[in-house]
Amino acid sequence: MKIAVTKLREKSEGIHELFRRYGHEALIISTMAAADPTNPAPLASLAEMASKGALDILIFTSALGADKLFERARPAKKVRIVSVGPKTAKKVGEYGCTSEVISDFSSEHFAKYLGDIRGKTIGIARAEVPNPQLVSSLESGGATVVEAPAYRLEPADRRFDDVLNETEAVIFTSARSFEYSGFQRDSKRNLILAAIGEKTAEAMRKQGIAPDIVGDGTLEKCLSLLSRK
Repeated sequence: MKIAVTKLREKSEGIHELFRRYGHEALIISTMAAADPTNPAPLASLAEMASKGALDILIFTSALGADKLFERARPAKKVRIVSVGPKTAKKVGEYGCTSEVISDFSSEHFAKYLGDIRGKTIGIARAEVPNPQLVSSLESGGATVVEAPAYRLEPADRRFDDVLNETEAVIFTSARSFEYSGFQRDSKRNLILAAIGEKTAEAMRKQGIAPDIVGDGTLEKCLSLLSRK
């Protein structure tokens, strides 16, 4: 099956190989483009705190976020680094640091994974998309949270529907990538629609588009479900 996937260009490493393992062909469509954050000061401040060991825990939610912070400074050895997903951990490793890997990015799971965080200072390098649920869950555990947008996402300059004419399915990898796609199902009635996770599915339903498949937050799960179609 030829499957379109709305993956950011900077985060698409290994996608083609992954799809081939499941017997599919990937067509990467970047409905978003990464740009510098609107205000670079918070990232500069977070990088300085990390380098001086003023953070207890540093969370990277993406490989691109890790790239952007490491371009500014290297975290002190005492800082506990936690990466969302193996690709993010791999990127951290490329800078000579080790990190723990967490696969489930739900706010509740994250707070539980970190353990006792009372009195801890936690830094988060993320996209310029607020996650108040995560911050709230960490603060309710007694932590002080320092967030910094490492990059922002903006709509990519390309026609999404034209590319879909070549595919049998599309996986939307985030709510934002779906929103920026401008997708309309009317003209694509036979296309199988997959949401990578429940938040993406929720964004699709709000626009009156019900996904045929909802994954668990991973491409692997979506590909496994698509293989049964």
